[in-house]
Amino acid sequence: MAPLFCMKKDGWQGDPVDVVKMKDGLPTSADNTRILAAREAGIKVEANVRNYDDPISADMAERFELNGEKPKTWGEAIKFRIKKKVK
Repeated sequence: MAPLFCMKKDGWQGDPVDVVKMKDGLPTSADNTRILAAREAGIKVEANVRNYDDPISADMAERFELNGEKPKTWGEAIKFRIKKKVK
């Protein structure tokens, strides 16, 4: 089922998305699909806001692993995510 339809019908489901306050002060998301669907459905986004230098837990770092390397901070996690998308 498409995320937009689900959100219109059932509201926000699942864990909050992770948003990182980057060094320039702007927020960057690690989960754009659910944010877009929530916006289009008129539903408030649920997010965990983290700072760039906040340490990331080992289990969360696995989500962002790149070439065998795991990020140590949330800022690195976003950078790894961007590098994965660019390849």
